[in-house]
Formats: sequence, structure tokens, C-alpha cells
Amino acid sequence: MTHYVLLKLAPGSDLDAVEQRVRKTYQELDEALPFLHEPRVFRSCVERDSNADIMAVIELDGEEFLKPYLTHPLHLQMAGDLKETVIGRTSFDHR
Repeated sequence: MTHYVLLKLAPGSDLDAVEQRVRKTYQELDEALPFLHEPRVFRSCVERDSNADIMAVIELDGEEFLKPYLTHPLHLQMAGDLKETVIGRTSFDHR
């Protein structure tokens, strides 16, 4: 299953810092979770109100692994650390 997360950041946010934080967390999750693979983090190259600023794409071995990934302490810590910075979040999953 492929899981996508798109983040819209508050105006004036430190995009470099957020991108690095997300990359670091997904690298750590890749090492910690045997069912998570190929984390990729992208940064939008066009600044528009309708665009997300950061997109993360990960592969999970199946739908049953979504909850363990979402509730993993590394993921929860990142979400908590970024909650004041992220003003919009969208996720999408497909097989």
C-alpha cells in the first residue's frame, strides 16, 4: 500500500527546517519499522495557495500496518512538534 501525506505550512514557516525534520523522521521510521519501505519526501517547487509545501510518500506492506505507523512514537513526536507549523494536512492511500 502506498501512503501519501501532503502538508501545507503556515506563512513564514521555516520550510528548510520542516523538510529536514520530516526527512529525518521518515529515515528513522524506515529503520525502526520492518513494514515501512522507501520513504520519500518532496518539497513543492511552486509557491501557490493551493499547493502543499511538503509531500511524503511511503510504502507499507499492507493496510493493517497504517495504524502501527501512525501511532509509532517517532511519528507522533514529529506530528506534535509540527502542529503549530502545519495548517493543513491531507493523506491518501492506495493499493
